[in-house]
Amino acid sequence: MPARQAVPPTTLASTAHDAVDLALAAVLSDTAEACRRAEAMAQDARAAGDEGGEAMGRLILAFVELREGELAAGIDRLDEAQAALSRHSHARGELLARHVRTQALRRQGRNDDALGELTRLHALAAQRPPVDAFFTVMALGTVQGMLDHQDNSLASFYAGLTIARRTGLPSLEVNALNNLGSVQLDLYNLEDAQPLLRRCLELSLAIGSRRQRIFAAGNLLQCLSAMGLNDEALVLARTHLIPVIQPGDPPVLQRDEEIAQALVASGCFDEARQYLARAPQSDVLTNATTATRVWLEMQVMVADGRSAKALTWGLAHCGLTDDATVMPLDRIRLIEYTAECARRCGKWRTAYEHQHRAYALKDVLLGRAARARFLSLQIEHELARAQAERDDAFELAHQLERANLDLHAQVRANEVLRQQLESLALEDPLTGLCNRRALFQAGQAALDQARRTGSDVALALVDLDHFKAINDRHGHDAGDRVLQAFAEVARQAVRPGDVVCRYGGEEFVVVFAGASAQVAHERMNRVLAAFSGLTHEGTAGQAFGCTFSAGVAGTAGGVATLAELLQLADRALYVAKEAGRARIVDGTA
Repeated sequence: MPARQAVPPTTLASTAHDAVDLALAAVLSDTAEACRRAEAMAQDARAAGDEGGEAMGRLILAFVELREGELAAGIDRLDEAQAALSRHSHARGELLARHVRTQALRRQGRNDDALGELTRLHALAAQRPPVDAFFTVMALGTVQGMLDHQDNSLASFYAGLTIARRTGLPSLEVNALNNLGSVQLDLYNLEDAQPLLRRCLELSLAIGSRRQRIFAAGNLLQCLSAMGLNDEALVLARTHLIPVIQPGDPPVLQRDEEIAQALVASGCFDEARQYLARAPQSDVLTNATTATRVWLEMQVMVADGRSAKALTWGLAHCGLTDDATVMPLDRIRLIEYTAECARRCGKWRTAYEHQHRAYALKDVLLGRAARARFLSLQIEHELARAQAERDDAFELAHQLERANLDLHAQVRANEVLRQQLESLALEDPLTGLCNRRALFQAGQAALDQARRTGSDVALALVDLDHFKAINDRHGHDAGDRVLQAFAEVARQAVRPGDVVCRYGGEEFVVVFAGASAQVAHERMNRVLAAFSGLTHEGTAGQAFGCTFSAGVAGTAGGVATLAELLQLADRALYVAKEAGRARIVDGTA
C-alpha cells in the first residue's frame, strides 16, 4: 500500500501534552527517542532541584529497560525511582511506578500477580492521565490473552483503542490497533483482524515508526497467510520486513518465523532455510515457545524429501499442541502437517488420529471466531454508547469472564468426549483402513465441517466385482491380498482430510471432504483404472485380475446426513452392477 509522508515522532503530539506523555508515547514508536526524552527530562528536573521530576525520567528509563532490556538493571532503576517518588508524594509517578512494576512481574513469569495489579490500576483509570490509563489497559489485555482470557482481552483492547484516540497520540493508536488485530487473529476472527492490521500498518508508515511498522507487518502477514493470500503475504515480507529489520535489532523486532512463513508458502525454500537456521528470538514480555518454527521446518523437510524426519520432528513437539499459550492456528497447522507427514510415510492410524484432532480444534476455533465477531460488535456498541460509564464497563467485564468460564467448561467437556472417542477401536485389522465405526464418526464430522463452511462432501460406495468367485477359485488368502491391494490403491489416491474405510466384506467407502460428486466420480475413475491394471496371484500361482463397481453421491442436492449419502450411493452401486460392473455411477447426477 502507498505510504504517507513520514512525520518524525517528535513532532506528532500536540503541545498540550507534557514531557511525560511524549516520552511514554515514544516508548511504543522509538525506544531510543523515549530514552533521549527521559534523560532530558531528568537533567532538566535535576537542574531545577525537582527530585520528583528527575525520578519520573528515571522511571521511564526503567520502563524501557523492563520491556526489552536487562531485568535486574531495570528492577534496580525502578526501585530507585519508586523510592524517590514516594518521598515526594508524586501521585502520578507512584501509580505509574506500580504499572512499570507489572512489567517486572511479567518478565518473571508471574502473570497472575501482574493480572491482579493491572486490574486494580485499571479500576483507577478515571483518576489517571489518559496516556497512563492507556498503558495499563493495554498491558491488562496482553496478560489476559496470555492467560487465555480471550474475551476479557478483547474488551480491554477495545477500551485501549478508545483511550488512544482520545489522547491524539498516533503511536498509541497504532499500538492499540496492532494488539486488537492480533487478538482477533488469535481468535480466528480474520474478518475483523485484517482491516485493523491494515490500518495499523498504514498509520505506522504515516508516523515513520520503523518499530511499529515491523510489528504491524508481522501480524498482518500472519493474517494474510491464514486467509490463503500467500502472494500478498510475500510482497509484505519483501517490502516491510526483510529490508527494514536490521541485524542489530533487539529480539522483539526480529521476525524470522513470519518471514519464513511467507517464503515457504510461496515455495521459496532456499531463502526460508536461511531464516529458520538462525537462533529463535523471543519477546521478553510475551510467550517464549512457538509452534510456528516447528511446522515451518517440517514443510522444508518435506520439500527436501525427508517426510520421515518431518514426522519425527512433529511428533517430538506434539506437546506444543496442548500448550494454551501457543496460537490456535499454529497448533492446528502443527497437527495437520504431522498428519500429512504420517500419510506420506504410510502411518495411517497416526495420520487419521492427527487429522481427526485437527478437525476438533478447528471446530473450537470456528466457534471462538464467531463468538469474537459477536463480542466485537457488542463491545463497540457499548463503548460508543457509554465510553465514560465505568460501572457499565465493569459489568461487561464480569459478563465476559463468566462467558469465558462457560467456554472453558465446554472445551473440557469436548476434550473428555474426544478422548473417549479416540479410545474406541477405529481400524480394520486386515487392510489398516478405518473401520465402519470410524466411518460414521469421521464421515459425520466431515459433513458437519462442510455445513459450517458452506462446502460440499461426496461419498463413494465400492464393491469388488465377483469377489466370492475369487475366494472360491483362488482361495481366501488370495482374496485377502486383493482387499489389501485395493486399500493401498485407494490410500494413494486420496488427499489429506479424505477418509477411506472398509465398510464390510468386499465393500469400501471413500469420503471426499470439500469435493462435489463430479470430482469424486473423476477420482474414483482413476482408482478403478489403477486397480484394474493390477495382476494378482492365486494360491496355486495362477494370475488373475479384479475390478470394482461404485456408486457416488454428494451433498449438493441438500443431503444432510451420512446415512442419506450412503443410501444414494448404494442405489447408484446397484445401477453400476446392473449395467455390467467395472464402472462408476453418480447417484446425484
